[in-house]
Amino acid sequence: MKRKMLIFGLSAVFMISAVCILTLRITLAEDIPPFLKPSPVFADVPRGAVVYAEINGRAEDLIVSGTKVEILKDKGTKWYYVRYRNRMGWVKAETLDIPRDRPADTSVLSNNIILDYANNNIASETQHFIWVDIDRQRIYVLKGSKGSWSVERRIVCSTGVNRSPTTRGHFRISERGTWFYSERLGSGAMYWVRFNGSYLFHSVAMDRNKNVTDPVLGQKHSSGCVRMSVEDAKWFFDNIEENSAVWIC
Repeated sequence: MKRKMLIFGLSAVFMISAVCILTLRITLAEDIPPFLKPSPVFADVPRGAVVYAEINGRAEDLIVSGTKVEILKDKGTKWYYVRYRNRMGWVKAETLDIPRDRPADTSVLSNNIILDYANNNIASETQHFIWVDIDRQRIYVLKGSKGSWSVERRIVCSTGVNRSPTTRGHFRISERGTWFYSERLGSGAMYWVRFNGSYLFHSVAMDRNKNVTDPVLGQKHSSGCVRMSVEDAKWFFDNIEENSAVWIC
């Protein structure tokens, strides 16, 4: 009886609640050109899940058991913002069965393919466009403008693991700094450049004394940020202007 009352109550809240709108544009599978493999992270909901409008906020919906949801972002791997039935909301980590990370695609995307697509579809307010290929764990730095791009640099990177994925979509470069260290995570990095809230481009992980603690690149290995070698991170920090467009797919 209590479960029936809970379901009824949540349904009522859902009916009177405003639709939750994500403020950033999320990359959908149909937005991805055919030569790229979309890299969304899908998780199973084996026993059902309560959907919350905000972390520790009000309950607004239920996801039935057996549903598959797309993870859009996480909060400390304890909460996940998911897409389901064309809706979005927060669910608790224990309600999800998240798959293991798959190996990166080792095939090389040619400059001709990159530029053919970019010159017809990509624009930026600056002379740079940053394209992150999660499937191949590569960053393609384009220089120029729409219709006349060139590939300035290819960077081997490491994006977020499935339990803490890198946000996919369209963003812009904003603040930057030469160093940060998180006491909570026990980790830091050099040459950080922000692209979406707490999500950054930066160097490989380091301890408080700036010793590299995790040099892994070329596969998913971060907590959501996009890691590079120290050399590539410094180049990125020095050369990529504020407001440069970023596409992460």
